[in-house]
Amino acid sequence: MTTQTQELPAADVPAKGRWRNVVTLAFAGIVDAGEDQAMSSMFPAIRTSLNMTTANLGTITSLGKLMEMIFGPIWGMLADRFSRKRILIIGTGVWGLWTLLIGFSASYEMLLTLRMVAAIGLVALGAPMNSMLTDMFPQKERGKVFGIMRMISSLAVIASILFFGLMSEIPETGWRIGFVIFGALSMLSGLIFAIFLTEPRRGAAEASIYDLAQQAEKKYAFSWQNVAKIFRVPTNLLLIFEKIFGVPVQITVLTFTVTWLVDERGFRPGQATSVLSGIVIGAALSTLIGGLLGDWAEHKSPRFGRLFVVQGSRALMALLGYFFFQQVSGGMMTFFAFALLFGLFLDMAFSAAIAPMIAAVNVPEQRSTAYAVNRLANGLIQAAVAAIVGVIGNQITLTNLFFWAVTVSLILSVLSWFAFYPFYHRDRTALNDLLAKRRKELES
Repeated sequence: MTTQTQELPAADVPAKGRWRNVVTLAFAGIVDAGEDQAMSSMFPAIRTSLNMTTANLGTITSLGKLMEMIFGPIWGMLADRFSRKRILIIGTGVWGLWTLLIGFSASYEMLLTLRMVAAIGLVALGAPMNSMLTDMFPQKERGKVFGIMRMISSLAVIASILFFGLMSEIPETGWRIGFVIFGALSMLSGLIFAIFLTEPRRGAAEASIYDLAQQAEKKYAFSWQNVAKIFRVPTNLLLIFEKIFGVPVQITVLTFTVTWLVDERGFRPGQATSVLSGIVIGAALSTLIGGLLGDWAEHKSPRFGRLFVVQGSRALMALLGYFFFQQVSGGMMTFFAFALLFGLFLDMAFSAAIAPMIAAVNVPEQRSTAYAVNRLANGLIQAAVAAIVGVIGNQITLTNLFFWAVTVSLILSVLSWFAFYPFYHRDRTALNDLLAKRRKELES
């Protein structure tokens, strides 16, 4: 295959109204993040109200995640096949009714059923939104916008936990009000989509076809038969494989840090939670920092820039993680400082590299599906890692668990990213050549 360009330029023509679209999508992202936290944050109050057990929460959570994993790819393919705007109106707007109805649950069985149905809509936003962002921003700006969206969602999680905590303090009705409010907000997001969201043409930010995107979208439409082609792109497969080493870090850190600080470092629960908040705050900021760094690296080296950022950030995180979880001693402020520094690298890879790379190697009409497949793989690996970590955590100390699940996993992650070097630029070039070929066909 011939290479037409080394720089692989992207279109510099900004999509009309793209920042209005970003604000609109960000509002839906905030609501989505809140909905996802509602059940776990308010469960103590729900348990008392409906006479449930802690095991019931496990069932609700696991079945909800199962529905998300099943329907995530379905929403992605529907968004590629039909209007992404309409899918968002239905999946995040109209579907909010089910979250609202949870507030009227009279029994565990009713709540479980409604939550499972509501969970189907919780994965309707991500893939279509990411696909639309790639059609509004060229490759050199995608890290920034992905970082902004991811940071907003992370901050929304923190705010929603505080909100649901307040709702839980209202006897009997507080948790119900919480679900009704977020269900109504979800439905409102659908109305906002209908009024303010302008769907860009697929490929509108690609240099080869941006001025012919309307014709290209009609001629090169999504095909169910072509979905398998996603798995023939080495970069897509490597982005799934690298999760084996990246996913254990977040699961272990977010699940066990508080317990580790209390049991093995002697902190009070309140102090331990404050230290964990340093990681969460740092992780929220890391998405924007990572996005900006990724775009800068893309400008400096389209071939390897984004790969360098991921490897560098994870190498530094491995070093910080080793000192934080193995060596550091002292008071809460010392641990908080290390937690904040560690968090600043925790979620950097998605906006710096993963999200822009998926867009860079997949044709515009299949990007929603490609994002959904990546998220599905993430969910499956999360489930497997959570089970493995839970078993291992009972056999060794948490300090040792952090050494293997954080430090060693991150070192292996850095090494795994070397596998991208022979394939990523080749896959980008292949897509660029294909789009250039499409341009010739459209102009002929």
